[in-house]
Amino acid sequence: MSARRQQAARWFTRLLDLPGDHPERQAFARWLAADPQNAKEYQAFSELWGNFSSTPQTQALAGAMENLSRRRFVRNGAVGGLLLAVAAGWLVSMRSRQGEQMLMTGIGERRRFILEEGSEVFLDADTRLHVLFSESTRQVFLLRGRAIFNVEHAPARPFVVDAGAAQVRVLGTRFVVERLEPQVRVSVAEGRVEFSSAGQRLVLERDQVGELDALGQLHALKRPASNAFSFSQGNLVFERASLGEIAATLSRYRKTPVKALQPAAQSITAVVQLADVESFLALLPELAAVRIEQGSGVTLLVPR
Repeated sequence: MSARRQQAARWFTRLLDLPGDHPERQAFARWLAADPQNAKEYQAFSELWGNFSSTPQTQALAGAMENLSRRRFVRNGAVGGLLLAVAAGWLVSMRSRQGEQMLMTGIGERRRFILEEGSEVFLDADTRLHVLFSESTRQVFLLRGRAIFNVEHAPARPFVVDAGAAQVRVLGTRFVVERLEPQVRVSVAEGRVEFSSAGQRLVLERDQVGELDALGQLHALKRPASNAFSFSQGNLVFERASLGEIAATLSRYRKTPVKALQPAAQSITAVVQLADVESFLALLPELAAVRIEQGSGVTLLVPR
């Protein structure tokens, strides 16, 4: 484990026991701001336990670790800290904490949350969000999926969404951030946000959409921002969507995920009601040059 990853692990375990107004959270915010790589390492660590937070294996691990002291794991060093963080992630996901929350939805589930400072978050299906608030910053890590943010205005306390390869910084606005690996897309309904990645910067205002594409380039998209909000009203809107985007979006609403063998192919425009996801998938070969095949635990979009 690298030195920076060890720092991220230590911060993770320390924050679990701290109240939202503890001075060490200010130190953590300074550590995040000191180097963009710090935030990336912290998110990578969060994703590690976030990816296991709802699985039977992690539940078993957490149960086994209840019989072992935290001090013993800390003495064991980096590996112990890693195991502690994985189990702690499962425990934290089961309850909210002041200043820190793990918010998540299952397949086909959508849910609205009110954060401690009044901002509202609406999670699309199969979405995970790690919230870390301090007196001076509001930091959110979008680990997967899509979320609508309606942010309370607080100039002295910026709201930052970290989506892996890209970050979104706002003061108060309503917007959507979506991870469509490897792309990240931001759609703004109200206000103004700064969308950045690897030294690139894009300012988005009302009804504007920006994307970090598969090549790591940040650019604006000519499409209505309202499309990204449609899931909250029971619809999925695709505009010039690739098969990869369609597969990722439909997978949030199916127990069997969808995978496109050529994710960048096609350009499809459609509006799908959430109740009609299966019907739309069955009709997809009529809209695009693909056929549907059932693999082992996955539905494949195979090019014709």
